[in-house]
Amino acid sequence: MFYYIAANLILADVHLVICLVVTIIWLATAWRPHTSENDNNGKIPSLLEITLSELICGLEAQRFASATLVKAYLHRIKEVDHEFHSLIQTNPDTLSIAHALDAERRTSGPRGPLHGIPILLKDNIVTLDRMDSTCGSYTLVGARPAKESAAVTALRRSGAIILGKANMAQWAGFRSTSGCSGWSARGGQCTGPFYKGMKTSGSSSGSAVATALGLGFAALGTETCYSIVSPAERASVVGFKPTRGLIPSEGIIFASERLDTVGLLTRTIVDASEILQEIMRYTNEGAHDSHSRLRDALKSSCSSTSLNGVKIGVPSNVADLIGVHPAKLKAFVKALSLLEMAGADIVQDIDIIGLNEFERLTQVERNILLDTEMKLAINKYLSSLCTNPQNIKTLDDLIVFTKSHPKEEYPQRNVAVLERALATDPNDDLYQEMLAKDAWFAGDGGIQGTLKRHRLDILLTPSLSPTLNSLAAKAGSPCISIPMGRYPVGTEVTLDLGNGLVNVAPGLPFSMYVFGMVGGDADVLNVGYAFEQMTKLRQWSGMYLMPKTEIGDIVS
Repeated sequence: MFYYIAANLILADVHLVICLVVTIIWLATAWRPHTSENDNNGKIPSLLEITLSELICGLEAQRFASATLVKAYLHRIKEVDHEFHSLIQTNPDTLSIAHALDAERRTSGPRGPLHGIPILLKDNIVTLDRMDSTCGSYTLVGARPAKESAAVTALRRSGAIILGKANMAQWAGFRSTSGCSGWSARGGQCTGPFYKGMKTSGSSSGSAVATALGLGFAALGTETCYSIVSPAERASVVGFKPTRGLIPSEGIIFASERLDTVGLLTRTIVDASEILQEIMRYTNEGAHDSHSRLRDALKSSCSSTSLNGVKIGVPSNVADLIGVHPAKLKAFVKALSLLEMAGADIVQDIDIIGLNEFERLTQVERNILLDTEMKLAINKYLSSLCTNPQNIKTLDDLIVFTKSHPKEEYPQRNVAVLERALATDPNDDLYQEMLAKDAWFAGDGGIQGTLKRHRLDILLTPSLSPTLNSLAAKAGSPCISIPMGRYPVGTEVTLDLGNGLVNVAPGLPFSMYVFGMVGGDADVLNVGYAFEQMTKLRQWSGMYLMPKTEIGDIVS
């Protein structure tokens, strides 16, 4: 009898356990929120790779909340950013903002695709919150102008969460001649994730690196000449500098008010297009029809990989001009073949008539415009401050403060570029002469004139060209850098002589550069999208240190 009772008790316990397990499985299945194909069959993608559409699906299906996202990003920042120094600070109010946006989503629905999406900002994009906007300098800690950046206001209205401020080359790279690539006094030396001690380029260094590491969904940067597209290349992300003015530049700390453009660092072309459209939606309300037509064009630019009717030019001497590495040239030949297969008409040996003249300019002639405009921009910004704790009112004051503050690392990090700017005069004959010449470089002598003469839609190059990117900056025309490949095993490691950082090494990424007409952003995005979809070259597997926290870790 004892054994009979014992056996039945054991069977009863087993039955109870089985019932409990079945019930738990049923509950987990029955209460699992609806997913879609875009939701990766129910699996939340890694924050290194997740797209905007996947985030939207997860938020709408209540698989996670915006507060969950913020927590995951903050954990990831703590895990690895002591190594890379991509961020200067995070927003102390970001969690409360996320909770409020989650509540709004539940009660009235999302404002749009950016509702509850964490975005990072370069440290020269002004916010009026509990974060500073300093261009990487201690000069501006605690300082406040009357208004924040118009782009930030648009992001807030769209429901985006401002997660933090990204490190940058101090004063947009216009402080020093002694190794300021990716370095600022407040943020330290930003380095890249694909090789220890890797040069990031600048000045939107931290924006690119943080996006690559998945420390925020995407980032806003700024570009004077190539300060978005070059750091994006080295971080293996998309760097998109749109036509100047599509994202308003009011409220940033300028290096050159005439040239500076706000742009995007994202992991996909589609995400860059979506964020641009949302910012335009909130900054161009009531604008003329051209903005509406451009937004419609942007919507369709990432809908097809067909390039039928697209005419693409390749400059004739670009390889000689910029000393392109053989690995890049090999990848570029393959890229041109793929674009041709997609229907594009490739035209080789395109001459840019102003290119050689620009190359012949003396260093003084090249510097005079940016130096003068840097002085004008800094003096104007300092005079606009409503709160100025350091009482810095002029560029001269700024230089004195920088030399005296111990954390500014003077004199090992000099202030030669700021001093060069201080010596300029906007009434100087050379400045006025070069300003007039710039109009020619921006038009007939540059990219715009070249595209018109040859009836081209796009120019492509296999690498960064300081000359071509400068011509694009003068015109205010769009440019994208999009991942094209990596240096192969056996590539010789070379260092940047100015700062000792690793410039070339096995596994480091490189990009193709796509240039378009002013207002031709949809054409640039279209070519970038087709190439991205055909190659899927954006990879993170080569990072030597990666954050481990994922959304699921916070959910569980």
